[in-house]
Amino acid sequence: MRILIFTFFTLFSFSGFYNSSLHESISATFNVIERGHVLMLEINFDEENFIKFGESKSLHISKEDFKNYLNKTTSWEIDGKKLTPQVLDIKSIGDHMKVICFLSKKTKKIKSITVKNEFLLNVKSHSNIVKLDINNTFKDYRLHKGRREIQVEYN
Repeated sequence: MRILIFTFFTLFSFSGFYNSSLHESISATFNVIERGHVLMLEINFDEENFIKFGESKSLHISKEDFKNYLNKTTSWEIDGKKLTPQVLDIKSIGDHMKVICFLSKKTKKIKSITVKNEFLLNVKSHSNIVKLDINNTFKDYRLHKGRREIQVEYN
């Protein structure tokens, strides 16, 4: 009987069920950062979720696939001007992906930002964390199925 129980737990843990049920929170982060005279957007997300739910055409995430999905599921507006992120680089880091995007040239002082974000919201319990590190101020917001848009005013 002990052998049967030991075998069951061994198979259970190797099946991935045990590990996947303990997966960290399901989220993607979107960091808007001032870098000199430009605004950059750094995005971190789970590679497997994107391949399953992000309309990827293959098991490799291309710049073109990612750009199309990002532009379909997010919108960025600074001081009333709509911005389109330009994907510069995509890196795989373990089970996660990191994408670097050029967002815009920096204006003197940003007065408002509006972000709409539905990135991977078709993944159960998924959240998007938007971090704004601009105007020498850091703010972060959690977006999810019930909250898909934020508008931030700076004085």
